Amino acid sequence: MRTGFEGGQIKILSRDQILSIHNAILKIMGEIGVQIQHEDALKILYNAGADIDFKKQIVKFPENLVMESIKKTPKNIRFCGRNPDEDFIVDSRKVFFGPCSGAPSIIDFETGEHRAGKLSDMANVAKLCDALQNIDFVMGLTSASDIPSALIPLYEPYIVLSNTCKHVQVFCYGDGELTKTIIKIAELISGDIEELRKRPIISLYDEPQSPLFVGREYVESLIEWCSVGLPIIYAPIPISGANAPVTLAGNIAQGCAESLAGLVLAQLVNPGTPFVFGTVPLILNMRYGVVSYETAETLLMQVMLAQIADFYQLPSWGTGGMSDSKILDEQAIAEASISLVISSLSGHSLIHDLGFLESAKSGSLELIAICDELISILKRFMRGVRVDDETLAIDTLRAVGYGGSFLSLKHTIRNLPLEYMMSELMDKSSWTTWSKHRRTLVQNVREKIRRILKEHYVEPIPSNIKASIENLIKNYLKSKA
Repeated sequence: MRTGFEGGQIKILSRDQILSIHNAILKIMGEIGVQIQHEDALKILYNAGADIDFKKQIVKFPENLVMESIKKTPKNIRFCGRNPDEDFIVDSRKVFFGPCSGAPSIIDFETGEHRAGKLSDMANVAKLCDALQNIDFVMGLTSASDIPSALIPLYEPYIVLSNTCKHVQVFCYGDGELTKTIIKIAELISGDIEELRKRPIISLYDEPQSPLFVGREYVESLIEWCSVGLPIIYAPIPISGANAPVTLAGNIAQGCAESLAGLVLAQLVNPGTPFVFGTVPLILNMRYGVVSYETAETLLMQVMLAQIADFYQLPSWGTGGMSDSKILDEQAIAEASISLVISSLSGHSLIHDLGFLESAKSGSLELIAICDELISILKRFMRGVRVDDETLAIDTLRAVGYGGSFLSLKHTIRNLPLEYMMSELMDKSSWTTWSKHRRTLVQNVREKIRRILKEHYVEPIPSNIKASIENLIKNYLKSKA
């Protein structure tokens, strides 16, 4: 079982500010509403007491419906891997980490080339994440330019599931039939639908459109997924100054209202559906006209969002380990580091986007591996210190006496691995030792990635199941031809 660590130490909102944002969320949902382009969903919401304009497809959510739906939502969620040892349980403010998917480009770790992503890159990302001890869930990071676009939504989960035994999150491409097929792929791997429900090896990452709009295909996907009872992450991307208010509080209030609209529908479709609340709050850089992922303002909004999630006692979706830099340089590592620290200490349940560069337009395997090392440091820091007779070591100090050495003592040997984290990638040697090879951090990372991709073993999906999955994909494509 993967354990994570407890976050939630950083808070910037007062109780009164949280209540003000909460009241704004309820006003947005109750007075402005959300446009939902799906007749059956509108009927479900109407029967539950929502105010519906069927012609305009606008849903206004009464406060009691919102709050009752929050109460129905599980506070603990078990995310499972093909290997049960890789399972983890989100509860309270426990923090877990993983990449995302969908970046159209990849930075080739061998050549440094900025190129279109391939299916093999997604397989390599999954295998790398499977080997890295601090990566808890897996996505494909990039996309696959070397296969027909119609195949990407199905081959992405298939390839990632094939190359990791950890929990896999799949990106929502919309469409109910497509979602049913993805569920069937996971069902074939799990054995049957009941086993998949019992041990969900996949979860869905659904991004509704801001501001306040959910298209038909994305509603179909949500309904199909929640009907089965699998975990869903429902997180819009409000961009301050573009599709959301330029103010930070306005961005958070809008995004939370959009996420809670999905939560209400999920709980009406199937009460008790495991649901991860959140947004990906970003800003539009007015100087360059591009979206920025890593700024002081996005970090502030990450903490705000975590506090709102804590107020509702809901698992939350955060970002970290990414950068707006175009290459793996000093900016990339600095931004990835600070975002991991802030999101972790804010207490987000699932921190994704590890490895994204260029504001999520490209991905880097090297940055994922560096983030793994950074998380090791974070985990050691968050573990704190032991203060007891053993660690105070008075008897040991008395035995060594004046001017003695602790180097070879049993006390030292016994406590060294308990007290200290040994860095694998960051060089801690002397100048004399380092000057013999002069390897940089990036060189160490690339060597580690090569070793993992060559040597790491992932339990394969049985060949008969793989054949069934490939046949399932072919039949789906035939039905759409």
